[in-house]
Amino acid sequence: MAARILVVDDEPMVRALIARVLTDAGYEVVAVANGRAALDAARGAEAGFDLIVTNNYMPGLTGPELVSRVRQDFPDLPILHVDDIARRGRIAQLPEDVPTIYKPFSIASLREAVGKLLLLS
Repeated sequence: MAARILVVDDEPMVRALIARVLTDAGYEVVAVANGRAALDAARGAEAGFDLIVTNNYMPGLTGPELVSRVRQDFPDLPILHVDDIARRGRIAQLPEDVPTIYKPFSIASLREAVGKLLLLS
């Protein structure tokens, strides 16, 4: 059975790109536009998610706020954080086990980061 991944990004083009790359890699992907929708999706899913890929700056809940809330309900759920390279080093504190990849990233680096997190879970 394919791993289920929740992709959260408020930019439609980025969200679609990430979802397409991961779908093409064989994962089952659910994509939503903001942190509140992601929290609702994670809490309401009949089959749980194996990974969340979240953007940093979004309306409603930011990436770090989403990470904090998800960890309350799903403490062991792997999360991959995505941010712009221009903001490197200026993001809110994230747990040590939440890696960040920076845009622009390659398809290979996204697949590699996702694969590593799924292997560790």
